[in-house]
Amino acid sequence: MWGDMAELSIQHLKPNDYIYVSGYLQSFTRTLENGNIILYPKVVVKEINFVANVNQKVTNTEDQGESSLERQRKRLYLWQVFFANPYEWQDLRRCKVNPNQPDFRHKGSGEALWLSPFDPSWVIRQLELQDSRMADMCVHTSRTSTFEL
Repeated sequence: MWGDMAELSIQHLKPNDYIYVSGYLQSFTRTLENGNIILYPKVVVKEINFVANVNQKVTNTEDQGESSLERQRKRLYLWQVFFANPYEWQDLRRCKVNPNQPDFRHKGSGEALWLSPFDPSWVIRQLELQDSRMADMCVHTSRTSTFEL
C-alpha cells in the first residue's frame, strides 16, 4: 500500500477490523524471461469505512439506552443486510404517505430502515446502483406473454 489512503489506514485500522473498501481494480502484466506473462492485480482504494461484523449477534439494547455510536453501527449493519439481499426488503420510498414511515421494510422480520442525510456515501452509491439494476430489469422484462398455437 502506498499513498495517503495507506497512511490513513495504518493510523486508524487494527487487525480484525471490519471495513468496506470502495475503489477500482487495475492490473498490469509482466513478461518473464521464458516468455510467460504474469498478471498483477491491484486495488486502487478511494474510500474506507468501518462496518459491523456480519457474524456479530445484534442484541436488544433499547432498554439499556443505546449510544449514538451503537445506533450508527446497527444502521450500518442493516444496510449491509439490505445490500446482501435487497429482494427481501420492500421499497416504500415511492408510496410514503408520512415522512416518518420507513423507506424500506424487511419482508420477513418487519425491520425498518430509513434513509438519512448522515448515511455514509457508500450507502447512497450502492442504492443508486441497486435502483439502476431494478430499472434495467423493468426495461428488459415484458408485461405481456406470447403464446404459440
